[in-house]
Amino acid sequence: MMLKIREGEEYEFLVEKEVTAPDNSNHFVMKGPDQKKYLIPVSLYQHYNITAGSIIKCRIDKINCKGEVFLEPRNPFYSEGESYSFEVESNENRIDTSGINRRMLIVRDISGNRIPVPYEQELPLPVKGSSLNLVVERITKGKVFLIKSSRSLAARYLKSGKEYEFVIEGIERGMDDKEYYIVKDSFGNLHTISREFYEYYGYMIGTRFKGKIVKYKKNGERIIEPENPYYKTGSVISLSVTSYSKNIINDSFTLYLNDKFGFNHCIETAILPVKEQIQCRVVLIRKGKPILEVL
Repeated sequence: MMLKIREGEEYEFLVEKEVTAPDNSNHFVMKGPDQKKYLIPVSLYQHYNITAGSIIKCRIDKINCKGEVFLEPRNPFYSEGESYSFEVESNENRIDTSGINRRMLIVRDISGNRIPVPYEQELPLPVKGSSLNLVVERITKGKVFLIKSSRSLAARYLKSGKEYEFVIEGIERGMDDKEYYIVKDSFGNLHTISREFYEYYGYMIGTRFKGKIVKYKKNGERIIEPENPYYKTGSVISLSVTSYSKNIINDSFTLYLNDKFGFNHCIETAILPVKEQIQCRVVLIRKGKPILEVL
């Protein structure tokens, strides 16, 4: 049986070769443990010294709703959650996502890349050329994101792809006029998840649940995918075909399905099933919704 790769997990990939796309961008062709081939852009990982014929470990950073897989090669110099010494180059002010001026330190990593780091306004600035211990909070698209090592340990250990326990603290309306669950992690940090996507989970104030950190937003906020009480990634479920429609553009069919919990689903397929019951695998769960593939 062919291995099914999972989001957040790390696997070994063979670097087969380097190719040039029609837009003249270069990519590494990666062969995975599932024997499928994937691409990663050369430009993002030039400082990783990746070469054809080598075997490297990559994290499955994301699998989107189309089934596209995005790889994050393991950084050869840094690990998430660990502290390292960085050389201070300069400081400057930058605007955050709220439009507020923030003081930033600019440091250089071992490859010479310039990395901005938020720095508390009240603290004295370190001297240019001095060394500063900083924690690698996350690594994505070959880029290292840092925080001060004095910040709470919680920020260090909420890693992408890992699962943690949360508790519902309350329900509030956001700036977009939508309602959100306010959830607290086991380190005492507060986060939000959309009530729209997870209300059918039966959440109430005080409910405890497990959730995976699936990614980070550009502003550093973590996106949490709560454990689904009905579906498990990789499981096979039986569904009833209630109706279907023909897609004229690509000659495929959209099936409208119903499961044993009474929930409705739809899935695209090239061939109409001959039976009223079909088997589907849960490929992944995104925003509370299972993404299915017909078996």
